[in-house]
Amino acid sequence: MITLTKIMITMKTLNIILLCCLMKGIAAQGVLPEDWGLNAYQINDPELGEINYYITQKGIDQDKPVLFMVSGVRGLPVMLVVSCGDQSMQLGSVPPDQIFSFADDYHVAFISKAGTPFCDTFIVDEINPMKNLEEYQPSEEYVQKCGMDWEISASIKVIAMLNKQLPNSQKKVIALGISEGGQLVPKLAHECSHITHLVGMSTSGLNQFYSSIINRRMDANAGLITHQEAQEAIDELFEVYKKIYADSESTEKWYYGHPYKRWGSFCSDIPMDHLVELDIPILYVKGTSDRNSSVLHSDYIMLEFLKLGKTNLTYLTLPGVDHWLNETVLKDGEAERISRRKEVFDSVADWIYEN
Repeated sequence: MITLTKIMITMKTLNIILLCCLMKGIAAQGVLPEDWGLNAYQINDPELGEINYYITQKGIDQDKPVLFMVSGVRGLPVMLVVSCGDQSMQLGSVPPDQIFSFADDYHVAFISKAGTPFCDTFIVDEINPMKNLEEYQPSEEYVQKCGMDWEISASIKVIAMLNKQLPNSQKKVIALGISEGGQLVPKLAHECSHITHLVGMSTSGLNQFYSSIINRRMDANAGLITHQEAQEAIDELFEVYKKIYADSESTEKWYYGHPYKRWGSFCSDIPMDHLVELDIPILYVKGTSDRNSSVLHSDYIMLEFLKLGKTNLTYLTLPGVDHWLNETVLKDGEAERISRRKEVFDSVADWIYEN
């Protein structure tokens, strides 16, 4: 069951996410934007370089709001074709349902990461999706531009272009950030006046590093590890974080799948600081079993809005739901994982319509 905490509004208000759509055979979905029902566009900016962005073709000439989607997929292409001999598999870093759940009623748009093609082919010795994703090396351009600055600047350019090229008489622009993208969109909304609504899903809201610390404390309290083991692990994390902050522009040193530069950027910006300054409608969607970004972050944000007397935040909690919007339930005495994605996307669409 979804629990909705709603403040009545007076004004119109790893970690990265790897939601992978796995499909065997290249012909299963296609590897070009048009195969996905998308139009591809490009902006050549003298400072930012090439900015590639995509818009859903469905109803592109219709008058409807813009939904600008930001995902957390490090330097992955939208579609990665993993090939081993005569076998292949597609790994979609932006799952189709995430796009097309909203395509009827919105112009859905998103950008590629810097220096990253829509599709890339990765030759491997063994098809193992998670292992293949971890081993895929992003482009050098992405590595040099990783972090919030390039993506926010590029997004602002694209949103301004979307307002010119798409029929949207309401001038309604929703920024929807998922996982790492949810960490970024509060700052984007703060800097981009075109954004009228903000949605954060499966994301934190405080310092990203804090989730790993919370997990160790929670594991100790659950008896999974001892409190001494938790403290030792946290002390080790503090040492790592100290090194990252001391060399936060480094693209040579890496931690947990990202250059220090990426961590230094995202973990020096606190989304809540931007959220509390916004007066536009905000929706935060959070699964209570999410270990990638603890629900305690979002609980604290809700508390901060209450303290400040702000009424533009809707907090949608998903009991028992994880980072990927799945819920594990017992069925005939055995654990079964059930997707809540459609239910959640429908709730988001209802909230956007009502606000």
